[in-house]
Amino acid sequence: MSYLTKEMADSAIAKMAAFHNNLKDFYERHDMDFLEDLGRRNILMSRPQENFFAEALRSKYPTAYSDGKTGQPDIIIPEINTELECKITSPHKSGSWGLQTDHGTLSQKGSLDYLYVLCNRDFDEFGVFHFKGLTIDDFRKPSPGSRGKVSLIMRNAVKKCSILVGSISSRTEFNLEKLSRKKAAATTPEQIEKINKSIEYWTNTPASYSISLEKMQNKPFHVENRA
Repeated sequence: MSYLTKEMADSAIAKMAAFHNNLKDFYERHDMDFLEDLGRRNILMSRPQENFFAEALRSKYPTAYSDGKTGQPDIIIPEINTELECKITSPHKSGSWGLQTDHGTLSQKGSLDYLYVLCNRDFDEFGVFHFKGLTIDDFRKPSPGSRGKVSLIMRNAVKKCSILVGSISSRTEFNLEKLSRKKAAATTPEQIEKINKSIEYWTNTPASYSISLEKMQNKPFHVENRA
């Protein structure tokens, strides 16, 4: 059971979107494109993510906070003695997602809670996924050149996930259900044999998942632009 709620996520996302629009307007006034480099954009949005989710958590946990200091947990919730790591990411050019963490930090901690915010280029579609108690076994091993960053293995971690915004669906289950319907409608031994081979493939292949974002509904929140 997540200590975060969809209402908390909606509130934080709306404030992040307002903050994002203010930054985008500020860049445009200086003849710069805020969306030119989504990696840099997401770095600039990481601190607002921590701040606005900590603020949302205080509706239930009044002492929750995020001080932004280097080396400190992203969000601390003293009432339940919990630290929450916050990550924000956009899709790769291929459309795939990389939900990452720092291998050294996780190895040292042993287990951590993660809040992944996934966003599109225009910052109006989101996925918000809360994973509790992730360990190094839930991530791939570091690869050369990764600078200690490791990617989440969704099939290992999905049972630890509370989906607050968006969806995570099993490609394996989808394809097996589709093949089952095709098999029921098959009329020749050749068709059935071909379908059985596909069923065997999807049954023996490690589970894979797809992520869908959710369009943000208009919210009444506003972040003042003081630039």
